[in-house]
Amino acid sequence: MARIEPLGIHQVDAEIRHLCEEAERQSGTSASTRTYARNPGVLKALATFRATLAREGTLDPVLRELVRLKIAALNRCQY
Repeated sequence: MARIEPLGIHQVDAEIRHLCEEAERQSGTSASTRTYARNPGVLKALATFRATLAREGTLDPVLRELVRLKIAALNRCQY
């Protein structure tokens, strides 16, 4: 159970709502993104950081996805 409740999608600031919608499209949930949306500055910084990692990271994309799957399995998360 989350310690901090995520915002409802319609409570998310319109400027950053697209980030929640994209998370929902990619993974089937946007709960963590909607939780970060409680502080729009943090969510924007996190999105920029993740985009930079994806663009400039040194891990092969296939290996990166395998790491994501392993982390999800270790956390018993349906990814």
